This record gives sequence, C-alpha cells and structure tokens, in this order.
Amino acid sequence: MPRVQRSPTASPSINSSVQQVKSDSDIPTAVLNSPVGSVNTASRSKRPCPESSPVNELKDVKREILQMLSTWKKEQEEHLAKLSHEQNTRFSKLVSDIAELKLQNVAIQKSNAEIEKSITFVTEQYDDMFRKIEVLQKESQQQKDHIINLEMKIQDIQQLTRSSCIEIRNVPAVENESAADLTAMIGKVGAAVDVTLCNSDLRDAYRLPGKPGTVRPIIAEFINVQIKNKLLTSVRNFNKTHPNEGRLNTKCIGVPGDRRPVFVAEYLPISSRKLFYEAREFAKQKEFKFCWTVNGNIFLRKTEGAKPVLVRSEQTLRNLKLDINQ
Repeated sequence: MPRVQRSPTASPSINSSVQQVKSDSDIPTAVLNSPVGSVNTASRSKRPCPESSPVNELKDVKREILQMLSTWKKEQEEHLAKLSHEQNTRFSKLVSDIAELKLQNVAIQKSNAEIEKSITFVTEQYDDMFRKIEVLQKESQQQKDHIINLEMKIQDIQQLTRSSCIEIRNVPAVENESAADLTAMIGKVGAAVDVTLCNSDLRDAYRLPGKPGTVRPIIAEFINVQIKNKLLTSVRNFNKTHPNEGRLNTKCIGVPGDRRPVFVAEYLPISSRKLFYEAREFAKQKEFKFCWTVNGNIFLRKTEGAKPVLVRSEQTLRNLKLDINQ
C-alpha cells in the first residue's frame, strides 16, 4: 500500500533550507542532512492525563493491591513469627518437661529398686520370724502341757495332804474365838447329824483368812479319811430328810441369832475350788443335774443313772461344751 503523503505545516522556526518532510520517519534524516543550527525544532509536550483516566485508576488499583499484599504479607509474617515463637516456647517447655520426666523416671526407678530391696529384706525377715513363731508356739504349747501336768500333780499332792479335811461355811465366829471353841462347834455339827465326834478325832481346826466383816469358813482336819467321809455322808442324808428350811442351819447347832444355812463340804485347794465353781456354773448353763466332789475329785452327771464325768481341768469343760454344741 503506497505511503500517504501530506504537506508539512508552515513553521516560522524552521530554516528555509529544509524544504519539506515527507513523513515523521523522515525527520531524523532531514535533520541530519541539514546544516547545523539550520533547523529549529519545537519541543512537543504531552498532555497530562486526567485523574479519572483508566491509566490512573489502574495505577491506583495496582497500588492498592500492592499495599494490600504488603499488609497481608506483613500480617502473615507477624502471624508466622508469633506461631513460630509459640511453637518454640511449647517445644522448649515440652523438652524441659520430658527432661524432668526422665529425671523423675530415674528417681522412681531408683526408689523402686530400693523398695524391692526393702520388700525382699522384710519378706526374708517375715519368713524367719514366722518360722521362729512356729517354733515358739510349739514350745509354748509344750510348756503349757507341762504346766498343766505339774498343776495336776500339785493338786493331787495338796489333795492327799488335805484328804481328811472338811470345810464348814456360814457359821459366824464368837468373840475371842479359840481352837477349843472351833472344836466344840465341829462337835455340835456332828451331833446335829447324829455323828459323835471326840476331841481325839480332830487333828486341827482353824478358820481361813478373809476380808473383815465376812464369815470365814472353818477347816476341820480329822485323823483319818473314814471319819471325814462318815460326817459328809451324814450331812447329805440329813439335808435329804430335812428339805427346805429344815436343812442343816445355825439353829441346829445352837448358834444364837438369825437362822442361817450351814454348808459342810469336802475341803478343796484354791485351784480345785475355782474349778469346782466353774463346774457348778457349767452344770447350771448346760442343765447338768449333778455336780459333786469325792476325795478332791470333781464330777458332773447329766441325768440320773448317766455316766459321771471327771473334771480334771478347764479343758474338760471346754471339750464338754464342744460336744454338746455339736
């Protein structure tokens, strides 16, 4: 397509030597070909763009976007820095806690080892003490059995030395009582049950010690067991034939004052007396009809005609109780 030519505009500042310019692209050539200073060119200034032009709006949008991106980047950097700081703090605390837990674990393991040693030691000591206790229990049982045997032997010896003695209870003492008064009182007891007793039949007569104001028992020791048994049998027969208020009492033996029952029984040592008391209580609880003593031996009988049981010790009563409960 042929280039469109146009006529140049007249300009007073252009030298006459420059005749014409075919186009904008020929201007540099014309200038170069013209003499120096022969061409006067006028500077062309661009028109300022209005503020509402698309270029300015684009620049403003670009600037705002850049500012928003910069602000967002700064916020993100701050947020990341904060998160990093928190994570580092938590990680440091976690590391510290793990180190502390490791120390505690080491201490616990050490403590557990010490506890295991202590438990092992205590277990060994316990086993040793248990074996010693078993040995001591066996020895203690043997000693108990031996003591029971000795007590029974002593009781037998005491009974042999007291085999001819009786005990008269609930007879009040007279003022300035002497052995002769006691001998006379024993003779009155014999006379009340139709047994004649001479002074020569008695080896000794005395009262047992007791608390002031109490009626102390009288102990009569005869020269032989036959006289003792004769008197005890006569007293039992008298009480059977004279029941209730007619039983042997202070009026029968001429003691002034109120009527009091008089009890005549075989004299028992302290240990046998305690056992006799427990046997009587056992007979009441378990409904045994008879409980008596013969020559220092204590007997129990459930009913009339039943086999008598010899009570040698408290263990005999415990065994009877177990048999009854079964």
